Amino acid sequence: MIYRFGDYALDTAIYELSRSGERVAIEPQVFSLLQHLVMNRDQVVSKDELIAAVWNGRAISDTTLSSRIFAARRAVGDNGEAQAVIRTIPRRGFRFVGEVSRGDEDGSRTDPARGVPPGSHASVTAVDMRPATEVPTLAVLPFKNLSDVFDEYFSDGLTEDIIANLSYFRELRVIASSSSFQFKTRAIALTQLAAELNADYIVDGSVRRAWGGVRITVQLIDATTGVSLWAGQYDREMKDIFAVQDEVTRMIAASLGVKLQDAALTRALRKSPTELDAYDCLLHARRYTATLSAKMHAEARDLLEKAIALDPNYADAHALLANVYLAEHRFDTNPRPNPVGRALKMAETAILLDPQNAYAHCWCAIVHFFRGENGKFEAEAQRALSLNPNDPEILADIGHYLAFMGEFERGIELSRRAQQLNPLHPGWYHFSFARHHYHQCAYEDMLVDVQCISMPDFYWTHLLNTAALGQLERREAGASLKQIQKLKPEFSASAELRKWNAAPHDFEHIMEGLRKAGLKE
Repeated sequence: MIYRFGDYALDTAIYELSRSGERVAIEPQVFSLLQHLVMNRDQVVSKDELIAAVWNGRAISDTTLSSRIFAARRAVGDNGEAQAVIRTIPRRGFRFVGEVSRGDEDGSRTDPARGVPPGSHASVTAVDMRPATEVPTLAVLPFKNLSDVFDEYFSDGLTEDIIANLSYFRELRVIASSSSFQFKTRAIALTQLAAELNADYIVDGSVRRAWGGVRITVQLIDATTGVSLWAGQYDREMKDIFAVQDEVTRMIAASLGVKLQDAALTRALRKSPTELDAYDCLLHARRYTATLSAKMHAEARDLLEKAIALDPNYADAHALLANVYLAEHRFDTNPRPNPVGRALKMAETAILLDPQNAYAHCWCAIVHFFRGENGKFEAEAQRALSLNPNDPEILADIGHYLAFMGEFERGIELSRRAQQLNPLHPGWYHFSFARHHYHQCAYEDMLVDVQCISMPDFYWTHLLNTAALGQLERREAGASLKQIQKLKPEFSASAELRKWNAAPHDFEHIMEGLRKAGLKE
């Protein structure tokens, strides 16, 4: 049976959801949930009924059910705000409210339950026509370190964790840490800061560690008026630091009117490991991702391996170590045997420990990319985006690799969203645009993208620059080629493109530009 609603078709015979004839990626469990709601659309389906139908009555958490409802809504273009297709009925359950027609492949039958003619686009298509709901934009400034006894990594790490927690709320737009941290040492008026970040609200705070404990002060400020909407002070033992993070997140969200019953809350306030030494290692190791230096890579690898030894159940440490291990293959940094295999093991372990960890799914996707497993990359990337659609690093990473796969339009769409969430973003966010412009033979535009990337010590910057200059038959092409060979003496363009999973046409196109620049390969 095929159930049609708006542009979507749910085919129960082949277990497939499609939109305008294009298959929509959807997990089997989410498909079953959606199918049950569609087939019982004339009634409210209780939580217990859903669990009985989809999980065979097996006990599951509210978080699991909420995440599957979220995924089902996302798959059909709905969300928790509009609820134009799947509606939550408070204290009763859920109901599918989109208009449905059913029949064979050409939709020749009318739904007898509703009498809706085939092809009706009521309700569902309205989701796309609704004006975007304005959501508050929030910038969390780096918490000031008021202590003499410890590195600023602790206050910076606390800030980043609060930003990460807040980003899970779909009703908040949170400026990325790499943008807000640029104001760490700048004396600037609040109104100017808010204008530069396009922020409606500012979170400011400080951290003082002493007497074996920590004092955290934090306030939420209306950027347009400068009025403090809420302020709090927390004196805690170090072992309670994660509870403080949770409480600060709750209070900021509540002060901005965010619905705390949102299913994302459970994920946002996830409990971190109780082993503080492991957390300490993670905060130090995070610094590598901002620099990609070989020295910091070696330190990060050692620290994360230590963190996992201290706390084997630490999902975040496993996920970050997948990133660090994969760098041994991606960039040939401090290589050891079988880096891709080790990275995959870390990513899969992180997901096993915390199935709702978006960062873990993102890096599992990237590992599959480097294994040439594009289907698995797509599945894990979609999972990461569904778990946290507001994390600019995840958006930019997935957009970056989609472009490398030849999926240029999809890649730049995600990259644009990442740039909106992170207005002072790092240069590598422009790679997907550079790849897109090269694909379009817009070589002058690609040279501008390379300038925006602004990574003079990264060989891929010069690789793209050389290929574009070669296509334009510029005399600077030879010097650019020599710069690649200076940065990477054993450089092989064909091996590099194959390693980075370049699409066949893209591979030949880039090689053509490099050969025109003088590459003998």
